Amino acid sequence: MTPQEYCAAPPAALTTMPPEEQQETVRYYYEFLEEAEDAERSALGSPEQLAARILQESGIVPPETAPPRYNRTAKIVALVCTCYIWLPLLATWYVLLLCALICFVVIPVSLAACLPVCLFVTARMIHHDLLWTLLAAGMGLSCIGAAALLTPLPWTACRGVVKFTGFTTKKLWCAVVS
Repeated sequence: MTPQEYCAAPPAALTTMPPEEQQETVRYYYEFLEEAEDAERSALGSPEQLAARILQESGIVPPETAPPRYNRTAKIVALVCTCYIWLPLLATWYVLLLCALICFVVIPVSLAACLPVCLFVTARMIHHDLLWTLLAAGMGLSCIGAAALLTPLPWTACRGVVKFTGFTTKKLWCAVVS
């Protein structure tokens, strides 16, 4: 077998290698075969054996020796059989996340809602008692100040919870589908 014929076969088997590395390997063995004697050529084996040895030495697993992929149907059957375990856990997880989101949103909203109530009380009491009027106005302003201070924390927490929920849902879906 000529060096041209010998080097024509391995590129089909070396498709898992990067193209530059594949060209360098073929060029190396082409030059080697042009200068090699018959004993050295026969030591290389067939082009397929050489390609498998090159992939093994470079740490790339050839396609025929890659671990088998699990059957998608088997995954779906396993999920259906174990749904009594993971479905309540998953539902509990999402309910807890929803409760956390509700709590994070309700606190600043309720504090902000106190401002109009306190301003209404202030307007109604302005003619009766000055101290109670100032107390109601101060409470309204303190509630809106607390809401302004506490709003960034729940907002950040809500964004984190939503991102984490999206991440876990995506991972779960990818595990089921693939």
